[in-house]
Amino acid sequence: MIKKRKKVKLKISRIIFLIVLIASNTFAWFIYASKVDSDVSVHIRAWNIVFEGGDTQLSNTINFDVDSVYPGMTDYSSDITAYNYSEMSASMSFYLLEARILDDTYVTVEGRRENGDTPLVTDLTSAQLISKLANDYPFTITFSTSSGIIDEEDGEETFTLSVVWPYESNNDELDTQWGIAANTYKESNPSSSSIAIKVKVTIIQNLS
Repeated sequence: MIKKRKKVKLKISRIIFLIVLIASNTFAWFIYASKVDSDVSVHIRAWNIVFEGGDTQLSNTINFDVDSVYPGMTDYSSDITAYNYSEMSASMSFYLLEARILDDTYVTVEGRRENGDTPLVTDLTSAQLISKLANDYPFTITFSTSSGIIDEEDGEETFTLSVVWPYESNNDELDTQWGIAANTYKESNPSSSSIAIKVKVTIIQNLS
């Protein structure tokens, strides 16, 4: 009975919070992890944002961790959905800061600058790393937004990370090479994720 009462109180608190949020005269935003499949775990800092006065932009860093990868794995996807309760539409954009694929680690030009460091000559841009993750491995890691635009008054936009490794990727050599590497990495690092990616997502109001 005590647990049921706590759940009821929690639901009522959430409903009251949403009513207050939507009824507010400020620009209100709420973002959360709406879908996480199987071995994909998403770590997100709390993102309950209310724009005050002249605020027109918000951003946050999202960490994606994929526990394990292997040929023939179930296709995975993770969605982060932003809701717009303001009277103005907005645009969503993103860029990659860092990525670790097993023992391969990449810090993008944007990631270096985000940390206040000078980019290295060997650093990839976010766009280059996105292309590499989609094309240079037997598995594909892709990122997308549903449209990039969040309509005013209850509009929403979804950012999606997908990981796909079919049983046969049409490259037996790469499948074997990376299949062995993935298994070896997991055996040596059982508590570490096989893939870790840090993404910066930014939402800007469309003032014109």
